[in-house]
Amino acid sequence: MVICKTAKNPLVCAAVVCAAAVYCGIPMKNRKQFGAAVPFSSVVFMKGRIVSNPVKLSKTQKYAASFEPEFVKTADGIASTCSGVLTVMLDGRMTEAYFPGKLYSSSRGSGALICETGAPAALSGRAGSDGVFFADKGYSLEFPDTPGGKIAHARALSRLQFRRLMYAWGAAGGLLLALLSGIREYTEGQAADAFRNAGLSHILALSGMHLSIFSGLAVSAGSSVCGKKTAYVFQACAVLFFVWFAGFSPSLFRALLCSIGMMMLSFCGIKNVSMMTVLCASFLCHTVIAPVDCTSAAFMLSYGALAGILVFGELINGKLSHILPGCVSSGISASAAAQTLTAPVSLKLFGTFMPGGILASTVVSPLVTLFIYAGLFCIVLCLVFPIFVVPAGAVMNGIYAVIKMLVTAFARIPGIATR
Repeated sequence: MVICKTAKNPLVCAAVVCAAAVYCGIPMKNRKQFGAAVPFSSVVFMKGRIVSNPVKLSKTQKYAASFEPEFVKTADGIASTCSGVLTVMLDGRMTEAYFPGKLYSSSRGSGALICETGAPAALSGRAGSDGVFFADKGYSLEFPDTPGGKIAHARALSRLQFRRLMYAWGAAGGLLLALLSGIREYTEGQAADAFRNAGLSHILALSGMHLSIFSGLAVSAGSSVCGKKTAYVFQACAVLFFVWFAGFSPSLFRALLCSIGMMMLSFCGIKNVSMMTVLCASFLCHTVIAPVDCTSAAFMLSYGALAGILVFGELINGKLSHILPGCVSSGISASAAAQTLTAPVSLKLFGTFMPGGILASTVVSPLVTLFIYAGLFCIVLCLVFPIFVVPAGAVMNGIYAVIKMLVTAFARIPGIATR
C-alpha cells in the first residue's frame, strides 16, 4: 500500500525521472569549473580562500580541501585572475600547525594555515595532471573586514577551541569531535576501522541523526521557554547553527533541506504531507543547487538510506513486530530497510557490503545518541565550571569504552565482497 501511494506521488515520479537521468550517464555540469587565462599545468602559486573543511587522507599526511582562488601565477611570473573551485592537497605540517597535540614547531619552515571554511590563504606548489593542486607551502591571510569575513573568522576560531576542549578528553573527545563537527583527525584509527568494518560508517558521517538531536533539543527548550508557537524559531536557529559549524557535506545538506521543508510545512499549518514527498523535493532542490554532489557516495547513500526506510520500513516492521518486541523490531526494520537501497550502492562503489550492520546499527545507534547527549551536557558543564573537565572526561571515556567494545565485536562479522 505504501509503495503504491508512493508511486502515484508526482514529486516522487519527478525525483525518479531525475535520478534516472543523472545515473544513466547524462553528464552533470559543474558550475564552479576552474578557469584561468594561463594553463593550469603551469600554475605554481595561488591566492584565495578555502571553501570546505579539509579532510585528512587515510594513511598519508595530506589534507584535501576545496579552494576558490582569486588569482594564480605561473613559474614564469605570469599572473592571471581566475574563477571556479578546485581541489588542493595541503601538507599536514602547515595544516595541523594550530591543532592541539601536534608539533607546532614543524610548521615554521613551510608556513602555517588556518584551515577552515572561509579562511583566506596563499599557496605555492605544483599543479597535478588530474586537475589537483599540490601545495607544499602556504600562509594564512587576514580575514576580510566584512560581516561574512567576521563570521568565517569566528567559526574558524570556534572550531579550533572545540578541538582543544575535545583533545583534553582523549579518545572519547576524538569521537565526539567527529560526531559534532565532522573533524575526524582525532578519532582512534582502530575505532574508525571498526565502525567501517561493522557497517556503521553512517554514524560518523554527519546526517539527519545528528541534526535531529539538535532540532529536538531546540524544540524542547523553545517550548518550555517561549511556548510551542515560537519553538520553530529555536529549532531553525539550532539547525542552521549546527550546519554552519559542522560544514556542508552532501549528507548534512540533505538533512538540512528535509528539516527546512518539514519546519516550513509545520509553520504554515500544512499537515498530512508524507516524508517521502519532502525527501523527493529535497532531492530535486539539491540536484539543482549542487549537481556535482549527485555523484558522491555520501549523496547516494544518504538519500538511498532514508528512501529505503520510508518505502520498506513499515512493511518490514509489520513482519517483525509479530516475533520481536516493538522497540527491537522498529530498530531492526529501519536498519534493514535502509540497507535495501544502500547495499547495491556500496557493492558498486566499494565492492563490499556489511550485513552485520543491520543488527549493529540497532544496538550501537542508541548508545551513540546517549553519548552525544552526555557530551553536550558535559561541554556546557565544563564551560561554566572548568574544574569538571577531568571528571567529565572520565564519564565520556566510560561510555566510549562500551561503544568501542560493541563496535569491535560487530566488526568481526564477515561481510560480502565482490572484488
